[in-house]
Amino acid sequence: MPRVSEERQAKLTKLLLTEKQRVWAEVRRDLFEKVGEELHGQREIPQDTGDQSLIDLLEDTNLAIADIRRQELTRIDETLERLRQGRYGICEDCGAAISLERLRVSPYVACCVSCQARREGPHSEPGTTL
Repeated sequence: MPRVSEERQAKLTKLLLTEKQRVWAEVRRDLFEKVGEELHGQREIPQDTGDQSLIDLLEDTNLAIADIRRQELTRIDETLERLRQGRYGICEDCGAAISLERLRVSPYVACCVSCQARREGPHSEPGTTL
């Protein structure tokens, strides 16, 4: 397995910590500012059954979004651990370094483009039948 240079390690760490900061900012904005204020104000106003159902749906949707963000933060933490172990940014299949461009687009990938294409298998052209 190739050794990750200190420079590359620093770039990858910065990439992941920036992503983590972005996700936390979204969580704070969504949960503590926008959702909390809007729903708190609506709860104090008497609602008919339809309005109450809409408020409940919005709350459920926001909880689902919060869970997605939580999963994303967990993936970031797992990826940071792989980085500390020297396994992040290295293709799990062929052992080659994954390009920084690919990691910027999708920070959690485990394979280089070639190996990912092999994992996904052959694709049929649009309009062809199997």
